Amino acid sequence: MKEKLSFLIWGLLLVLLLCPNFVLADDPGNPDTCRVGCPGVTLPEQQVVVEVTVYNDEDLGGLAVPLVFGYPSLDVVCDSVSFVGTRAEYAEYQGASIDTTNYKLVFYAVFIDSDLTSGDGVVANLYFTTGPNWDSTLCVEIDTTFYPPTTVLEFSPRASGQALYPEFKKGCVGSGPTPLTELISPENQANLCSPDTFDFVWSKAGENLVYTLQYAQDSNFTLGVVTIPDLTDTTYTASLPRQTYFWHVKTTNQCGKDSPYQDQPFGFYVFLSGDATNDGVVDLGDVVFVINYVYREGTAPDPFGSGDASCDGLIDLSDVVWLISYVYRDGPPPCCP
Repeated sequence: MKEKLSFLIWGLLLVLLLCPNFVLADDPGNPDTCRVGCPGVTLPEQQVVVEVTVYNDEDLGGLAVPLVFGYPSLDVVCDSVSFVGTRAEYAEYQGASIDTTNYKLVFYAVFIDSDLTSGDGVVANLYFTTGPNWDSTLCVEIDTTFYPPTTVLEFSPRASGQALYPEFKKGCVGSGPTPLTELISPENQANLCSPDTFDFVWSKAGENLVYTLQYAQDSNFTLGVVTIPDLTDTTYTASLPRQTYFWHVKTTNQCGKDSPYQDQPFGFYVFLSGDATNDGVVDLGDVVFVINYVYREGTAPDPFGSGDASCDGLIDLSDVVWLISYVYRDGPPPCCP
């Protein structure tokens, strides 16, 4: 361990020597990024490989990546870090230090006569092994961290000699369960009244989850699709114009793993109050339609509530009067039953 740590420090000193103007700098254009993968469900006594990927839009002379991957009593160890077959394979100096006690590691690559040329791809593979007491339902984040004495996540561009802090995307060991939530409201085949607002409601699927709500005008979710991600609550308030809609929800756990959407989305219809003819406007046609229903055994409005302009649960003379008042006498608009 001491040899690895001294080798690491020596390698980082080389970065400093190669970069005499070592200061932090802004990263113009597309920001450089470091991404850690999530290999999927991890079982007890299993070895898994986690890829670390780097995007850099200019040639780099070096990089250092410190990571933390667990907490005390967690039955997993990081066995090694490999550069074989990666973009950093031919770095003149490369190495890693693994602190098994504190669940930390750091790896580095220093390029002398070569560069980490601009591009996007894997720079290292982290090998983890779980023990017999590993809980396969866990989702353990792999995050960046400070690694004593001075190491933080940083890239060193060759041209500028100025160290950059890249953006970072967390990874994981294990994926943990991502349970499917249950749709509650609007119920399937429900009729909802516009212009009232209403709530999409679904069940809580567990702790530390976020939800993505999606609704569209067709059950295949190809027409008028609206996606609302990163919801931490199990409700979302909306006001939608007259139309048929379908909706479903997926969950995402803290390791970034998604559940599927429900096999069958719920469908509902939003109607315009007072629009008994269902043509999208409230006018004379609706007055005549309601009169025919009330006095001449005509067809009932569909949905029934679209003809209940007075919101008393019935369709009768009061609705005829209400509609006439609204259409011709600047009266109040039909209300939502």
